[in-house]
Amino acid sequence: MTNPAAEVFDQWAREGKDAGMEKGHSDVVAQVMETMEVRPGDQILDLGCGNGWATRLLAQKAPGAQAIGVDASAEMIAKAEELHSFTIRARYERSVFEELDFPDGKFHRVFSMEALYYSANPAKVIAEMHRLLSEGGTADIVIDCYEERAATHHWGGSLGLTLQVLSESTWAQLFTDAGFSEVKTSRVVDTRGPGDEADFTPSDTYPDFAARSAFFEEGSLWIHAVR
Repeated sequence: MTNPAAEVFDQWAREGKDAGMEKGHSDVVAQVMETMEVRPGDQILDLGCGNGWATRLLAQKAPGAQAIGVDASAEMIAKAEELHSFTIRARYERSVFEELDFPDGKFHRVFSMEALYYSANPAKVIAEMHRLLSEGGTADIVIDCYEERAATHHWGGSLGLTLQVLSESTWAQLFTDAGFSEVKTSRVVDTRGPGDEADFTPSDTYPDFAARSAFFEEGSLWIHAVR
């Protein structure tokens, strides 16, 4: 069975777009990771790891911490393996998010940047997160494309994919329904801003500078939840 999202990310990996994704997301990810309080020996799952850049950052957050990156794209996992550092405890696996081959309660943390809305069944993915987390474990999920962020609503059409463009409250309810407690949502604004209009070039992501500015002003949606 084909996975249209994985095929898109395979193509992006071949075109070298993974480096741009890392650069584009780095500021927001740094802000979120700063709050995660990773402890020595923590087991961390990175859902939608791409080329593994965030997985490697997580593995460096505390002595003995291990991070496992999962992605449905074979090409992205291959990139992650190429970029891997043997000085840290990190590894990468190809898998769909809805059925993860790990034992119950394996992880202390689940992290995901800009991946969850690609799933056709986000409720099932969130249930898997809940299953995989130990008691008191935390999920920190960041997504850019959501209902209140109008500048992202055309992304699915541009990619030829069906994206789960849900509201902030709907995302929160999905985590509550899966059994998570202390579900909190907030926005994370990239401190670098949209840049100078004089340097702007239109793209499928940002057709004009107004769309890019609105995207930055509204911020990324961050869902924090406790198992």
